[in-house]
Amino acid sequence: MEREGAVERFRRAIRIRTDWPESPREEGPPAEVLEAAEAPLKAFQDFLAAAYPRFLRSTEHWVLNPYALVYRWPGSAALPGETPGPEAVLILAHYDVVPVEADKWSVDPFGAEIKGGFMYGRGTQDMKGNLIALMEAVEELVIRGFSPRRDIWFAFGGDEERSGLMGAQTTATWFAGRGQRFSWILDEGSPVTINQIRGINIPLALFSVEEKGFLSLELAVDQKPGHSSRPPRVQAVALLARALLRISRQPFPSRLSPTVAALFSHLAALRSRERGGTPHPWAIALRTAVLSVLGPLVAPVLAFSFRKDPQILALLRTTVAMTQLEGSLADNVMPSRVRAVINMRLLAPWSVDDAINYISWIIGDDRVKIRGLGFASSPVPAHPEHEHARGPGWEEMAKAVAAVFPGAVPIPFIMTAATDSRHYQKLAGGIFRFSPMRLSPADMSSVHGHDERISLENFFLAINFYTTLFEML
Repeated sequence: MEREGAVERFRRAIRIRTDWPESPREEGPPAEVLEAAEAPLKAFQDFLAAAYPRFLRSTEHWVLNPYALVYRWPGSAALPGETPGPEAVLILAHYDVVPVEADKWSVDPFGAEIKGGFMYGRGTQDMKGNLIALMEAVEELVIRGFSPRRDIWFAFGGDEERSGLMGAQTTATWFAGRGQRFSWILDEGSPVTINQIRGINIPLALFSVEEKGFLSLELAVDQKPGHSSRPPRVQAVALLARALLRISRQPFPSRLSPTVAALFSHLAALRSRERGGTPHPWAIALRTAVLSVLGPLVAPVLAFSFRKDPQILALLRTTVAMTQLEGSLADNVMPSRVRAVINMRLLAPWSVDDAINYISWIIGDDRVKIRGLGFASSPVPAHPEHEHARGPGWEEMAKAVAAVFPGAVPIPFIMTAATDSRHYQKLAGGIFRFSPMRLSPADMSSVHGHDERISLENFFLAINFYTTLFEML
């Protein structure tokens, strides 16, 4: 691989503005807005075809729409056109990015500027960095004459940041129509962390094998509009504020899921190792079983212990984030409607309907109308074997981590954000959500933020990881 060429192709990818213009959730964008938004998505698809010609010639590929691009890299025992068997692996990525507030960046968000060993730009972490890294890996492997033993499929989406309905869901339906299944799936997710979890000083490769659900709710109160000099005795804003206060004062109950029980068991074993102990796999399995049984008692204790750590708390309960608040358009007009939006990440066993009912019960006021917004999804459970650090794909993933991130320990984890992989859950034996980059909390804070960036070192680590992984498949 020619490093300068790889960096330049990465820069070209960032410079294609695949962010999506803001539009009301309740209505589709006008045709001209839709056409303008889809143009860069098509341009990105064309860029991949031009930048990685050898890989393109070695694969079958389908452009399902501007949001869905599929490749099949045939295994050495398969022929193009044949339906691959259940041992196929699916790699997911997306090429859309979230919008930017350009005036709050210190650089051009789409300039792909390099300084201090970092590339700056929207999508460098989420997730064009991963996508370009894996494309660099497969292009180089094809140049070397390598062919995988099993079929490797790639599905790239162009609307992951807005739900994945046109991209991932369309592709998943297409796969189902072909009768295609996969041994396991790899999507974006948690990284190799440094000093991310209190008390652990060694790097952790967080394999997110479970994913929380996603739900946004609108809370609205209507009233008769009028002049602010004559306010009603009970105002809509007060009713809405009381509803939000009730939600904040009564969080969802804590729970220790099997994946989180396994996580804490592995962390305890790692702490023991750092103190000179020698933990055995059976001890980790026994501790996990005990924690699972005692979960109803242990979870509240853990939630209290980590009450100042939002990252750990997010693993122990369904979370509620208050993200939008709207009222009158003028300071002297009583609003006809006030509304708030809360975004929830659902921890199993909370389903979408369960969560709505719980919020309604907490508010306890029929004057506050509750309505779901956009696409909602229930939690995606882990493969039962993945909770025990084994099962489909675990060995290959762990070996690739060991080769590229020496000393990093792979452990089961929960993805608290939503990924395209949720649309494919019925097509695979297991799902990994993992981004092969070594990131500190400061590095991760730029995702969806201002001055998003990734170090070139991490970019090349990701290329090495995907190269190593594909060589084992």
